[in-house]
Amino acid sequence: MMKSPKVWGEIRDPVHGYVIVNELEKNVLDTYPMQRLHRIKQLGNAYLTYPGAYHSRFGHSLGVFHLASIASNKLLDLGILTDELQELRLAALLHDVGHGPFSHLFEEAVLRHKALSHEDLTMKIIENTEIKDKIEEFGYSPHRVSLLSVGRLSSPLSILISGPFDLDKLDFLLRDSYYTGVEYGKVDAIRLLMSLRLVDASLALELPASLYALESLLISRYEMFKAVYFHKTVRAAWIMLRKAVNIAYQCEGLFNFDSIDDYLSMDDSYVELELRRLSKRREDLTKEMRVSCDLHDMLERRNLFKSVYEIIVHKTESSCIINEKLKEEIEEAIAKEAKVDQWMVVVDTPMIPSLPYTPTQPDPMDIPVCEDREGVLVKRRLTEFSKLVESLRGYVNIIRVYSHPSMRREVAKASEKVIQSLLPRSSS
Repeated sequence: MMKSPKVWGEIRDPVHGYVIVNELEKNVLDTYPMQRLHRIKQLGNAYLTYPGAYHSRFGHSLGVFHLASIASNKLLDLGILTDELQELRLAALLHDVGHGPFSHLFEEAVLRHKALSHEDLTMKIIENTEIKDKIEEFGYSPHRVSLLSVGRLSSPLSILISGPFDLDKLDFLLRDSYYTGVEYGKVDAIRLLMSLRLVDASLALELPASLYALESLLISRYEMFKAVYFHKTVRAAWIMLRKAVNIAYQCEGLFNFDSIDDYLSMDDSYVELELRRLSKRREDLTKEMRVSCDLHDMLERRNLFKSVYEIIVHKTESSCIINEKLKEEIEEAIAKEAKVDQWMVVVDTPMIPSLPYTPTQPDPMDIPVCEDREGVLVKRRLTEFSKLVESLRGYVNIIRVYSHPSMRREVAKASEKVIQSLLPRSSS
């Protein structure tokens, strides 16, 4: 039997103002897995470029929850049941509980080698820790909440957790913009949420009422990727720490885990402390492990790798033009040509989608929208309303080569020669 939780109180958030929380949500917030998110930075080590970017996954989770609460008022009018809306708020609150230290960095450095994602761990944590007990205490299903928290529940609400205009994107654009001081992430989240409609058992945004807010969202995400998420210096620090953590994991077994409790014991500070401990015994370490120490020492002095070569390729498909194997071959070839150690060369190939998209959304223009025609809601395509959106069709592939600062000239010269020979059609 589901209980109707009473309002517990409010929490002050610098981005959204007061966030109203009920008893169930407060109990979940107070669990160890959620409190751990205070100690995981939203943007990893981007603070080395944007000094204000110290905000945490906890604050972001609270923001996504708040937006879910606002959306709930509209969804109630659309016929969504109260219990389903409580599940949505819990899923929004818990959607990032599976993140490892430094967020996505740990996923690339460690989790992918264990065939895990932070979404997999989110579900495990919800269903196998004290969070499960808190949810069951009020009669809700931890399994349903865990599925919804990663957008896998068979429900129209899943699009609000993982979709082209999901609550996660709305909050991280606003929050990351606020804490970095970059102006590009300001979007009209309220207008978008108030434009939600239920059409053929799925959620869509009504146009033209939400058109300008939707265009702003798409442009804001594109600009924030360029200005913050894949800023040259932000990525330099990111790839250095990723490499340091990955070497420590591969060679020393550091940051490995066999249980959820082991995983939850790790946060940003834990990783930094372990890397410092490595440096103290560097004389006893292998040559490769010393590289991990060197990279971390450079980070602590903000002596960062330099971007020495970059090309940008616009594509209509979402496939990456350089896979991991080819990336390693290019790094090896550049290092050989430049006569430097291979660890001093890093090829970075992030994919920046021009528009928000999800892996299940093959066409980035396939954003669910609808129009009211004489009292009947009809599904439409966004590009029918906006030439601006049509012009953003496709993806931006960036191929960047980073070098140890002491070898930047040699690596820059070698990069141009090697990449032009291996990827003759890649420049644009």
